Amino acid sequence: MKKLLFSLILSIIPLISFAQNSDSLTLGKSNREFFIKGDQKFKFSEYKKVFTNTEALNYMKKANTNSTVSQIFAAIGGGLIGYGLVKEVTRNKTVYYNGATIKKKEAGGWGFIGLGLGAVGIGIPFAVSSGKNLKKAIKTQNEADSNEASKTTSYRLDIRGNGVGLSYNF
Repeated sequence: MKKLLFSLILSIIPLISFAQNSDSLTLGKSNREFFIKGDQKFKFSEYKKVFTNTEALNYMKKANTNSTVSQIFAAIGGGLIGYGLVKEVTRNKTVYYNGATIKKKEAGGWGFIGLGLGAVGIGIPFAVSSGKNLKKAIKTQNEADSNEASKTTSYRLDIRGNGVGLSYNF
């Protein structure tokens, strides 16, 4: 009897845990599964299919623009930092002139490193703003979907076995 009860409980747990599938919009973990809505997975470039609410779509467009701007500043800043570091490491050169050794000192790369850090610093607020707008877009879309789903009413007639049921959802 204990084994039967134990196996019954173990078989019911997955039914209870996975019985309802939510249609709310969530963020995925990769670019191929950036948005997950129910069972469907969407890429980031397919955001116009996912967001049907105009306010959520505006937030998403702002997030896309801010993300692009932050990536541009990050790339420029990274390039300048890299160039400045290379210039700083290879700064001292030994030059031979008529058999004599002359050390020629070139300008360092700290200026480029500073400019690069400044460009990265400018890109950080854009990246933060992009994340906030993305979260606002998802929240707005989920609220719009829940409001839309709650406004629909439906009648359903169920006939099973030896019983008849009528359900009204509002």
